[in-house]
Amino acid sequence: MNNVEFIELHTECVIAMRGYFVEADITTRMLAKCTAEPLPFAERMSLITQELIETNAQTRYMSAKRLLHDAARLGYGFSN
Repeated sequence: MNNVEFIELHTECVIAMRGYFVEADITTRMLAKCTAEPLPFAERMSLITQELIETNAQTRYMSAKRLLHDAARLGYGFSN
């Protein structure tokens, strides 16, 4: 890995992190609308769908972060 590839990896990690934060924010806003009564079925399904989207975004971020961390820890000369 060279410096350009490292910078690209870092950029991908930042983009994935921001995407994850956006999805987490959407989920928390949906949860803030909860009341003492159970959510209607359609809203429960929307929440489940959103939680899956958030989990996928988190997984993308964690994968990118792991690669970036390995590259930072081992240096640019590390190859898979």
